[in-house]
Amino acid sequence: MFKWKLRAAMTEKGLWSGQDLVQRLEDRAGIILSHTAVMALVNSPPKAVRLQTLDALCTALECTPWDLLEYTPEKAKQARKAVHAGPIAPYRRQKVKPQPKKLYPEEDF
Repeated sequence: MFKWKLRAAMTEKGLWSGQDLVQRLEDRAGIILSHTAVMALVNSPPKAVRLQTLDALCTALECTPWDLLEYTPEKAKQARKAVHAGPIAPYRRQKVKPQPKKLYPEEDF
């Protein structure tokens, strides 16, 4: 599971509002993002981030991507799946008997 830490990275750099980040993105990274887009990144973790946007955030905040993201594997979830999955056993494929072709399929006698 990934944890989005943009707000923490902003406070470490002395940025307290989305407008400060918008200005820094424009000044240092040369990218213009709308205030709405920046506030969406600040307030909630994104479902997906373009590498160009991640690069601009790292350039503007002078940090690495791992300062913005934290990864922790979900061991509990994996353990639950392993318990419920049961053992995997090989099985024999059943032979399918070919059906005779009908000369006139629309007519069933």
